[in-house]
Amino acid sequence: MPTLRLPNSPPPRPLSRVSIYSTYSFYQLDDDIRAPSPSRSPSESPQPSNVTSSTDNSGSRSGTPNLSASKQPKAPSKPTPDDYLILGIQHHEANRLKESAACFERAATQDGGTGVGMLMWGLTLRHAWGTEKDEKTGFRWLRRAAEAAVGNLEAAREGKDQTAVKTELVLAIYEVGQCFFHGWGVTQDKKMAVSYFRVAARLGDADAQQELGYCLANGKGCKKDLKEAAKWYRAAASAAQGVSTVGLAWIYKSKYA
Repeated sequence: MPTLRLPNSPPPRPLSRVSIYSTYSFYQLDDDIRAPSPSRSPSESPQPSNVTSSTDNSGSRSGTPNLSASKQPKAPSKPTPDDYLILGIQHHEANRLKESAACFERAATQDGGTGVGMLMWGLTLRHAWGTEKDEKTGFRWLRRAAEAAVGNLEAAREGKDQTAVKTELVLAIYEVGQCFFHGWGVTQDKKMAVSYFRVAARLGDADAQQELGYCLANGKGCKKDLKEAAKWYRAAASAAQGVSTVGLAWIYKSKYA
């Protein structure tokens, strides 16, 4: 009887959530290095490029024009955290990383900040985008963004706020899981990483679904469970267009359904 061979790493994935915020937060893994690895540091993550994308109402990717260096955006007379967030994104798209870092910091801190601003500031610190690298402080900001997402979710469940949790803040939950998995700015704890991946996966994040499938299939931070791993791999393939299932034919076998 042939032995089931599990992949040693998650399958190659497309870019993360096609949003103007999360384009910069996902680690586009090389074909020959497809597993989460403690040796992979944020400094090895791709730097932002001049090409970005946004999502239309149908969820499809569409290119957005970049701002030239001669057309730098200007802040309103009394900018809010959201204004700084937008400015930061515009600077980031144009590779003006110092300017974007300053804006993301204001978006995270001014008047209590905004959740997505905390997410972008945390990623900026973790990846040293236009500022000195500070993984520990970056982790704290990412965790605050994740807490904002959980708070929004609880409010929605109680009927206090009918607004769905922003995809970008669900991404923050996933990013905190990445920090725990790799030990970026926090003591490595794969069990804790799995708990964050599970929350984000249940909220529909395809990246988290794939990471959770990988952890379950290989017993990383949790008990090995091929049936549940197959479930989350299938969910990721259904949720995100272009997700590869190369080497994962086994997840569609009836015994794992």
